[in-house]
Amino acid sequence: MGINYFTDEQLKELKNNPYVVKCSAKNITYAEEFKDLFWIDYQNGMPPIEIFKKYGFDPYALGAKRRSNFIQLVLRQEKGLIK
Repeated sequence: MGINYFTDEQLKELKNNPYVVKCSAKNITYAEEFKDLFWIDYQNGMPPIEIFKKYGFDPYALGAKRRSNFIQLVLRQEKGLIK
């Protein structure tokens, strides 16, 4: 399965999201604040898709792979495996 490219409309929405540092058709860099907020909600049992929605992301536009990669990134950061 290939990469899920963002459309121009999706990029516009992402660039207006305060929790996005930068984005391109292929990639997205999330703000540290979002990672912290995500972790708090995740620890409180909120499903990841609902967390993304809560903070203004379209989880389906992000795609399952990006969501999964983000969750793994947050988990590794919280375990102190990466900065």
